[in-house]
Amino acid sequence: MALLIHVDGGSRGNPGLAGAGVVICEDGGQLLFEAGYFLGRQTNNSAEYHALIRALERAGQCPPQPVIVHSDSELLVRQITGRYRVKSALLAPLVHQVQMNLLRIGHWSIRHVRRDQNVRADQLANLAMDRQCDVILFDVAAGGRVAAQPAPPRAVQPVPQTADEGPTLLTGKPAVRVTVSRAPATAACPADLGELGAFTVQATLPVGLCVHAAHALLPTLLGILNTDADEFAAVPTLTVRCGRPGCHAEFRLSPVRSPNGKPRA
Repeated sequence: MALLIHVDGGSRGNPGLAGAGVVICEDGGQLLFEAGYFLGRQTNNSAEYHALIRALERAGQCPPQPVIVHSDSELLVRQITGRYRVKSALLAPLVHQVQMNLLRIGHWSIRHVRRDQNVRADQLANLAMDRQCDVILFDVAAGGRVAAQPAPPRAVQPVPQTADEGPTLLTGKPAVRVTVSRAPATAACPADLGELGAFTVQATLPVGLCVHAAHALLPTLLGILNTDADEFAAVPTLTVRCGRPGCHAEFRLSPVRSPNGKPRA
């Protein structure tokens, strides 16, 4: 038994309004899940990665089994398999998320297919862009066919900013806001992570951050902070999970916006 996954992502404008399509089946052909996700403003390549991330997260809810991914993005397939280097600072944290999800799955492979072999995933991505909301059409876990689910796009949902959110930022320096979106399990964190709540990162991490959480956060933090100024605005809110066994803590990372509402670059 194996899961067969088809993913596709697209952007109308590159960057522009973007969507991701995901189809998951058993290798016998039984449909398990199909959905389109609205991603807000993204590039074509980042939309392809978000499609894969959403697919792997959903596949992780299935019983353990091999996963075979199909994508019509040659760039994505060759970067994931190591044939191409990842040169874009915008894509680096997304690649990291994909790699972490693949490690949890264990047995996996990814294949490049022609666009005409990936039609349904493309349709779902376009449906999400047309409706500008997430559209979950089938989920075996919900009993089969389900109604479209309009929801804020998780991947680009901004983290609210408050007046007491942290230290004064250095003018012109990029900064990332980190919010603890899921606290660690009771007694699972060697530090008192729950007291941090939210913090802003420029060049240093806050006192009291667990070393395991810091290890999980650093690749994504550096990827965002090192993003080119003209791409900084397009960086979505990203989710990172602590790698300490049994912890389950989650963080949301997003570029800090300046008081005038424009992303700080």
